[in-house]
Amino acid sequence: MMLGKEGPAADSERVTLWPDHHLSHTHAVLWTVILVATVGDILLTMTGLTVGLQEGNAVVSTMLAEFGLAGLWLVKFGAMLWLVVGWRLLSERNATIFLALFAVVTLVVVAYNSVTILQYRGVITAAAGI
Repeated sequence: MMLGKEGPAADSERVTLWPDHHLSHTHAVLWTVILVATVGDILLTMTGLTVGLQEGNAVVSTMLAEFGLAGLWLVKFGAMLWLVVGWRLLSERNATIFLALFAVVTLVVVAYNSVTILQYRGVITAAAGI
């Protein structure tokens, strides 16, 4: 078998979602990371708002001002739709990159929000400039 060519064994490791479109193991892992990180982002956003912090994302901030927490859910739902469409339309390789980038960005946001909330609550202090 040539490198990069898929055979019958690869097909047995995939779940068919649409004709000619499969959920690879890599994509399943990336989707899991994205969904868990997104739930964390939503919970941390709600926590931050509860303790008095302001939303840093202009789109989310506008939606929160207009629709309250429903605006946050609308933005997250829209992002998930955008991800599904992009994942569905892109090639396997590009879809992997697309999902991985979104996963990394979401994880960075979750880490940043966690540190911000912990600093605000005085649990940790900002490191002194070196």
